[in-house]
Amino acid sequence: MGLFGGSKTDNTSQFERYLIEGEVIEAVYRLVLDEICFTNKRIIFIDKEALSTKKQLISLPYHSIYYFGVEKGGVFEFDNEIKLYTKGTHFSIEFSRGTDILEVEKLLASYICK
Repeated sequence: MGLFGGSKTDNTSQFERYLIEGEVIEAVYRLVLDEICFTNKRIIFIDKEALSTKKQLISLPYHSIYYFGVEKGGVFEFDNEIKLYTKGTHFSIEFSRGTDILEVEKLLASYICK
């Protein structure tokens, strides 16, 4: 699953209704078609289809992620990518070059590498 472009945002309101007791939003990134929210318990994707009004909510608990990888853009590449691997699938999250990918990587590591 690819999520294209990205920057951090303070707009947490659309994710607050999905939170469970004791869950806190750590960071939200606005992507070109999608948004992603990192909480203290899971990652929440709002996946909007490009040519449709359909939206899909994906909730990925940190404990279900076996490992992750970071691919940083080179000289002629303008994006950074984080790949999340679970038992059954993997997710590719593409951030634009302006996103602090080290910040995202540290956030993931703090919950996955416990």
